[in-house]
Amino acid sequence: MVRILVNGKPNEIPAGATVTDLLTKWRVRPELVAVEVNESILQKLDYDTTELKEGDRMEVVFYMGGGGDDGREN
Repeated sequence: MVRILVNGKPNEIPAGATVTDLLTKWRVRPELVAVEVNESILQKLDYDTTELKEGDRMEVVFYMGGGGDDGREN
């Protein structure tokens, strides 16, 4: 397990976990969020290959628009 910050809150995740792994675990649809790791905005194509490491700071920002979809799968 490694420790990272997600939106400023401590989280422990499995070693080798990618951004896609975490979004899937949280049931977040990648097309509805922007992800930043260590102050760098990631391209969606990089979510599968970006492994999170001890001490990384990840920010997940939901796109906000009209409607009631919160970005989570049902």
